Amino acid sequence: MRFRMAGFTLIELLVAVAILGILTTVGVASYLDHVATTKRASAKAVLVEAANWLERQYSVNGCYNFITSAACASQSGTATSLPGALDSSPREGTRESYRITVAYANSGQTYTLSATPCGNGGSGCTAGSNDGFTDSKCNVLTLDSLGTQGENGSGSAADCWQR
Repeated sequence: MRFRMAGFTLIELLVAVAILGILTTVGVASYLDHVATTKRASAKAVLVEAANWLERQYSVNGCYNFITSAACASQSGTATSLPGALDSSPREGTRESYRITVAYANSGQTYTLSATPCGNGGSGCTAGSNDGFTDSKCNVLTLDSLGTQGENGSGSAADCWQR
């Protein structure tokens, strides 16, 4: 009488583990790409909102870089800074992924907004921020007073600023 052994051979087990490893690698990479895309979308939304806020300042005062008409005319006085709700992304929560900054030029007649990932040395990122987050595809997102959208990563501006 012969006994037939039931179970898996070592080769079958190794093939199953290899398939599981490949699926895990693809799944983790896809998940990380989705997380970066979501954080980038939040930063773009804050950049557009900050641009709208600056345009309201310009329509009231005549320049972007000072908070009163008189200060704009003399180019001296209290400088315009972004409200606290517009200086980081995401706006809600405590783990910011991007730090939003503004630079003025041409006597306050133009500006460039930048969103720098906290993991790429986003200066001013708060303690507890998501300082491990980097975005090699887009890196720093920019939006200027003419509406020009930019980036300085390995991707293109069109790829980084699409929906």
